[in-house]
Amino acid sequence: MAKSNVISSGRQKPGNTKAPVAKPPGSGRRSARRKELRVQLATIFLREGFRDLTIDSLAKRLGCSNRTLYAIAPSKEEMFLTVFSDGLEQTMREGLEGALAHQDPVKRVEEYLRPGVIYSRGLGTKAIEDIQSYLPATQMLERYREERMRALEEIIASGIKLGSFRAVHPHLVAETLLAGIHRLQQLSIEEKSELAFDEAVAELYDLLLHGLVLT
Repeated sequence: MAKSNVISSGRQKPGNTKAPVAKPPGSGRRSARRKELRVQLATIFLREGFRDLTIDSLAKRLGCSNRTLYAIAPSKEEMFLTVFSDGLEQTMREGLEGALAHQDPVKRVEEYLRPGVIYSRGLGTKAIEDIQSYLPATQMLERYREERMRALEEIIASGIKLGSFRAVHPHLVAETLLAGIHRLQQLSIEEKSELAFDEAVAELYDLLLHGLVLT
């Protein structure tokens, strides 16, 4: 999972320089094909889950052999975990990059949370059910949520230190924000109000974040 360290410079220590290793012929094409298949698997798994799918049906839909899929992971459950991990890591990385692109603490919070909201909105009902009923996926999601929480606390603490936010408890604010977004997703807010989901999230941001800002 991506490191949070939102307010650091992101500078890495130089490592030992190693001579490039020659790759066997065709390895680049195979690697590119595997990456393509992982993206296609993610589209299927995160919409349909994995329990009702078979390796045979996946191979047929993706236009590849069973052997090619088994090169990604030894079972459909582990394939699901692989692409789920890919998605969570990408979401975390995009959120941190979005936060670092802004100096305004409010904008940092908004841009940090945005990729996670978009990703979770793309999860189908079956995928959510499979994640909730499959312990390794649940544990993976919990680790992601904990890291997401830590990074959000850092951003809020940084805003307090800069004098942009009131001196509130960063963990409490981070917990409230993430819980509020999660609750909006559970409520199917579009069906219960005239607000679209994105509008509801914007209202939540306005309510909580601008309540933090010192005037």
